[in-house]
Amino acid sequence: MKRSITLLAVLFCMACQSKSSTETVDQPDSTGQISAKPQAVADLEKQILAVHDSVMPAMSDLIELKKQVIEQLSELEKEPTSSEARRQKEQLRAVKAALDKADASMMDWMHTYDGDTLTKLREDQALAYLKDQQQRVRAMSQLMRKSIDDAKAYLK
Repeated sequence: MKRSITLLAVLFCMACQSKSSTETVDQPDSTGQISAKPQAVADLEKQILAVHDSVMPAMSDLIELKKQVIEQLSELEKEPTSSEARRQKEQLRAVKAALDKADASMMDWMHTYDGDTLTKLREDQALAYLKDQQQRVRAMSQLMRKSIDDAKAYLK
């Protein structure tokens, strides 16, 4: 009977120490040393970075579109002021403001995201941080895509 209880206690302890979603992925930290990230944290971080990586190439489109908008605004400034010219200027300013906001959103996200701290946080804290970052990167991505689509539509 004592052996059965001891065996059950040992099995219970082993089960408590097993990794639920805590399998780890070895990641080099900022010093180049390997530190372990729980698999759930590594997977969520990978998803977030994939969203960023999917929209980052659009920055060149955004910059080119801003340039075109500025050029059109500059041309409109040379023309005599009419109600149509004022309307076009307002629309171009709105398009430029949306592109500026999307650009700032990307820069803000890139400057505030801190993946290096993930190995210093408990798994629940790291996941909470990443879920917040996931919402932010998705919002940034949507803002980027919408402002680019709207600018392209207006400039046609």
